[in-house]
Amino acid sequence: MKLRLLAVGLGAVALGVSSAVAAPPPGKGKPETAGKPATAGKPATAGKPATAGKPAATGALCRPKVTVVLKGTLSSVGAASLGVDVEHGNRWARAYTSLGTATLVVDDSTKIRRNGKKLVSDLAVGDRLLVQARACKADLTAQGTPPALTAVRVVAHPPKS
Repeated sequence: MKLRLLAVGLGAVALGVSSAVAAPPPGKGKPETAGKPATAGKPATAGKPATAGKPAATGALCRPKVTVVLKGTLSSVGAASLGVDVEHGNRWARAYTSLGTATLVVDDSTKIRRNGKKLVSDLAVGDRLLVQARACKADLTAQGTPPALTAVRVVAHPPKS
């Protein structure tokens, strides 16, 4: 009986050791750091900045980005910009609602909709707008002037008569 219990125990230990020692298949797992000394199981970070691998908090490639939703009326239309009198917005649009106006950049990737039409030139002053834009969270929470917004989507309706 004791011999059987000893054999089962040794078998369980052997299975545990074999799975712990086994290497992952090629192409899986962490990449090898050839030629770099590792300390305490961690790769060395000599020569790398402290923020290596982390995205920037501000700028074009920042993370996290949030969606700013503005509701208001169109006050001016340009070839590549829109002026909006902001009346409402989500929590990320508080700076723009307190200012009362916002100037938005419109580029080729901006989706514009107004009664089936899809061009900036189809928008008319006085239209009711819902604008969605993306901005860096850090830029919106910072004190001072709010950042310039590039519109992702603009939905317009004619003014109520």
